[in-house]
Amino acid sequence: MKKLFLILILIFLTSFNKGYCGIAVQSSGGTTIGSTTISTPIQVSISTLISLTLTLKVKALDQFITNTTNSNYKIPVSQLYLNNGTNDFQIIYNNQVTLINGLAIGIGGYTANYNCIVKSLGVLPPGTYTTRLQFDSNTTLSPDTVVYTLSFVIPNTQDVSTSTNPVKITLTPENVFDGNAVIDNTVTPQIIVKSNGKWKLIMNTSGLGTLPANYYFLITGVSSNVTNYINTETQIQPNQQYVLANGNATVTAPVTGNYTTDYINLKFRLKNTSGTYIPEGTYNNSFTYSIQAGDS
Repeated sequence: MKKLFLILILIFLTSFNKGYCGIAVQSSGGTTIGSTTISTPIQVSISTLISLTLTLKVKALDQFITNTTNSNYKIPVSQLYLNNGTNDFQIIYNNQVTLINGLAIGIGGYTANYNCIVKSLGVLPPGTYTTRLQFDSNTTLSPDTVVYTLSFVIPNTQDVSTSTNPVKITLTPENVFDGNAVIDNTVTPQIIVKSNGKWKLIMNTSGLGTLPANYYFLITGVSSNVTNYINTETQIQPNQQYVLANGNATVTAPVTGNYTTDYINLKFRLKNTSGTYIPEGTYNNSFTYSIQAGDS
């Protein structure tokens, strides 16, 4: 009779475990992007209706954290750590790492929170990066396994600034009365661009007011990451958007590198082709520059 009772208890526990014990992993917040790190939180839940002893392990199923758009952009999975608030657990490809060892958990289960941190990064190109993590729980009754796809998004990071603003064209008395005068700006403005992906630089002339003569721009020099630019003298018209230049990410190398200083040098020129003098007055005109994501 006692033997039969023990068999019934064993059958009950086995059936109970299959129905009510399990592991689940889910994202528990957004991604935080630092200068050399990326972090995103996850929550690991163990469900059960009786007290158990828990061991939890994790391993990476992929060697890299890979950009889903361009697989050439990838981070070794060994740069990924799970932090429980006290300890860092380095993730290893195809090798289990113990997160919890023989912890007693009560009725209702157990929840563990981890911050997934990717360390020692350079400038990441924009896109979604993913890798697969296998979590294995081993309780008093039976093991369970779940595969979780860790994912985070790197946005376009872009900035544009100018080192000389405003740009001035100064007219001498001789220029004013020269009906064929050609006058350049005395200081060449430099437009500085910063981007973690392909980009295009736009000059907006919606702030262009009255001009005393025809006005032109010419790009006189560019840095190495500029791939295409307007290379002819171009007359400036009001309410236009000129794509001055296109370029690649302004970095020494994607994923591992740092930002570089990339620039476009501009010359502005006034041409009096009227054959008569330039009217007296103050002429204030402004342009705005913006940087946008370029074509892939």
